[in-house]
Amino acid sequence: MDQDTPQSKAHLWLSPVALGIVALAAVMGWAASFVGLHEYGMTSMTGFGYWTAWLVPATFDGAAFACTLMTYRASIHGRSALRARLLMWGFTAVSSWINWIHQPSLETRLVAAGLPVAAVAVFDIVLLEMRADYEARSGRTKFRLRPGLLVLRWLVDRTGTTTAFRAQITAIPVHQLIGQAAPAEIPAPEPTPTPAPAPDPRSATPAASPAPPTPVATPITEITKAVSKGPKLPPPMVKAVQAAYTRARDEGREFTADDVHAVIKVPADKAEQIAASYSTTNGHALA
Repeated sequence: MDQDTPQSKAHLWLSPVALGIVALAAVMGWAASFVGLHEYGMTSMTGFGYWTAWLVPATFDGAAFACTLMTYRASIHGRSALRARLLMWGFTAVSSWINWIHQPSLETRLVAAGLPVAAVAVFDIVLLEMRADYEARSGRTKFRLRPGLLVLRWLVDRTGTTTAFRAQITAIPVHQLIGQAAPAEIPAPEPTPTPAPAPDPRSATPAASPAPPTPVATPITEITKAVSKGPKLPPPMVKAVQAAYTRARDEGREFTADDVHAVIKVPADKAEQIAASYSTTNGHALA
């Protein structure tokens, strides 16, 4: 659809206006709760005057509002917001209870108690939409549950849904679940050479001259270029196949599909492809 059409123009301003109206409703609910808590501080609490009574709503409703903002900030940065959300609803419950006890009738109690609850609930929806917009702009997507669709699929295919859900959960790295950076690889300590014992001068037999060091054959690890052209294998399988290929080469025989089957479980045609990719000419791997 063209961007100059009336529907596309309406879509551009409809979402900000809707969020603004919802946020305004939340602010109105907090303002009405402020008035109720201020009245309670003046009439029911000893030692509070007109100005000092504003400390009561500023404490409870202000704390709920601050925890709401902290919930949003923690969410968009990928941190856990459970503690801030619990505190947000805890302060809201205290504010709702104060609004309830200082009203004279049941009807006014219900209205007064619902003011802070409505404000926090509506503002929480606004923060969820703001978080979704932020993730869409920055390209940050997170694993989210859709309970309705999840239950519907589980009713249709219980085994497949359980397997897919378990695979999705186990694919999340542990360092991301606990909020730490990726663990760095610790290099293995180098072995310390042990000095040879000094000859005993009291010995009758002269010490034999040390034998010349036997050259240690450096194992030649050939990473064939044919691996990139052959079937794609995980790194553990590649190491196993390379070890089997080295054994076959040391024994002076041809590397076959039976050697592949001895170390990894793959179909017969794939084993033939792997063996063909490791075929050699004069001891060198073919490109």
